[in-house]
Amino acid sequence: MTANKQGIALWTRVWLCRNLEGCRFVNDDSAQGVDKTPFSVTAKTTESAVKTRRVVYKKIDAVIQELALQRRIKLKGLTGISVCKLIEYYERGLLSSYMKIHQNDKFRGLITGAGSSVIALVNEKHHLILQDLRQGFKPERAWQEVNALDDLFSSKLKFAWDKNFGYLGPDAECSGTGLRMTVALHLPALAHLGELSPVSEAFGAMNMMMEAELSDDMLVAGFGQVLRISNSMTGLESEEAILHKVKIAVTDLIFQESQARLRILHNPVVKRALFNKIACSLAILKNAFLVSRADLSEFISWVRLGVMMGLIKGLTVVQLDKLHRELWSSNFLYRFKGNAAEALEHVSCTRANVLRERLSHVKVSF
Repeated sequence: MTANKQGIALWTRVWLCRNLEGCRFVNDDSAQGVDKTPFSVTAKTTESAVKTRRVVYKKIDAVIQELALQRRIKLKGLTGISVCKLIEYYERGLLSSYMKIHQNDKFRGLITGAGSSVIALVNEKHHLILQDLRQGFKPERAWQEVNALDDLFSSKLKFAWDKNFGYLGPDAECSGTGLRMTVALHLPALAHLGELSPVSEAFGAMNMMMEAELSDDMLVAGFGQVLRISNSMTGLESEEAILHKVKIAVTDLIFQESQARLRILHNPVVKRALFNKIACSLAILKNAFLVSRADLSEFISWVRLGVMMGLIKGLTVVQLDKLHRELWSSNFLYRFKGNAAEALEHVSCTRANVLRERLSHVKVSF
């Protein structure tokens, strides 16, 4: 009974954060005082923050008009994008939670390319965030794409840079290369054994971060078996060094997860507890009438582990991952008419109906 190691890494995202020279870095989440770092000025008023974002937005938009001749890209403000589309972007990992919160700001926007793929965020916590998101563990390919985008925008825009601090950000901790690589890993065996917290502490000592997929407190609560591994943007490490560090760390963590699954199988007590989680999770998904996003993430994670370990028949990992994407809220909201409370009920109910139908033939085989 072996685990497919490639299936442990779900996706890879590369962010490259850039800020325009001559434009203040505005932190409009805090209206108290002025930041003492040499890199940023905290907005004292909402009007000042809006003015700064407007200037940045228009400068980037002007460049987009020029670059559109070389590459099919366009910039659209968040207010010009439907709520359903924003939810879809967020669920696909193309839109940050920060941008989702500020969806009524017309001077925050998304740069999209062919196929409506979001390749950049404008006026997030940085003026410009170039990004590439790929399924599986593909840091080199994601970095190459983002680096090419950086060359494209750098030919038209002057980015804030200092010889001592590198590319400047809203504060000292965001200055340096501006590069963040994130890999999402499915780590249910380590979660089951209660080994995620010490692993997280070890990553902290390496100046890296481990965050839960849905919220910051799920790691502590034993929830959130999908963890995001990222480098810290602090310092002046080279892009090559960051890429190497992330590759080594992720490869090691994949190995730890694989070993944890084998250790579970050799401990009868721990194995029974895990098999119970897998069986109960499948039973709930096959019989529930309401399934929230949190429930879906929790139970489908254990079912996915069961499929990877050969304990669940009638379903492959590829089929389950595709089904999971089909169950995103945005897929059920495009034609829905109603208020927010009714939308939650509609999504939970429709999601449960789909699960009962699609998993009716799936069985556990211990």
